[in-house]
Amino acid sequence: MPQKNILEHTIAGIAAEEVEAHFSLLPERYFINTSSAEVDRHIKMVNALLNQIKTAESIGSLAPIVNWRDDLNTNMTIVNIVTWDRAGLFYKLAGALTLAGVNIERSKAISRADHITIDTFYVTDSKGGMVVSNTAKEIFNSYIKKALVHGKRLKAEIDRLEARHDQPSFKQGSLALTSPAKVDFYHELSNRRTIVEVQAVDRIGLLYDLARLIYANGFDVTFARIATERNIAIDTFYIENINARKPIEAHSLLKLREAITTMVQS
Repeated sequence: MPQKNILEHTIAGIAAEEVEAHFSLLPERYFINTSSAEVDRHIKMVNALLNQIKTAESIGSLAPIVNWRDDLNTNMTIVNIVTWDRAGLFYKLAGALTLAGVNIERSKAISRADHITIDTFYVTDSKGGMVVSNTAKEIFNSYIKKALVHGKRLKAEIDRLEARHDQPSFKQGSLALTSPAKVDFYHELSNRRTIVEVQAVDRIGLLYDLARLIYANGFDVTFARIATERNIAIDTFYIENINARKPIEAHSLLKLREAITTMVQS
């Protein structure tokens, strides 16, 4: 979005100061990769979050603002979640979406300097199209409230969901047998973050388990790209240290790599 457009940007019902704050609290890459319509949607959601803080009880202010939107161009549903940033947020959101029965195709996340985060998930239903079930949305809203507001852990429910699904069986010579699990790490020195690429047999709860394991080892997922081909998941995570002031240490990455490798090869 050009600088001139930023300065002239207005949204009905939103104070100019709030719009200006949104632009000043986010990095430039957000505006390069976000359409004007999306920026407007995010600003309105942030406004709803801030108003919720003023009117809700202290625990109610922790509830996220959620928006589901169908994208005809990609045949996917876009789920925007605006809430307060907190460690482990990504894996909790991924867990709630998994329990809602949707497939996560890709996602991205960005945080404002005032610790309000904007997470976006591109999801499909079990047949690979847009999510038309209101039940799925209601289930997600229920679980994410339990996880973020009441601190409920979702691991047990996800394990039960996985147990109810038959695991895929593969014939000799199939992709699953000829493409063993792989874990690769790359470094972006300029941005002080690490890229983790995981290839593994896909299953219910895999994304949740990977993101949860990353969090348990002291890292947060800031961006994820999810892909599945013939029951093989190829997931890419951009991770940063939970403690932004602490440099990423080699032994911590080695420990994380060993943990992920053990999980996907078991």
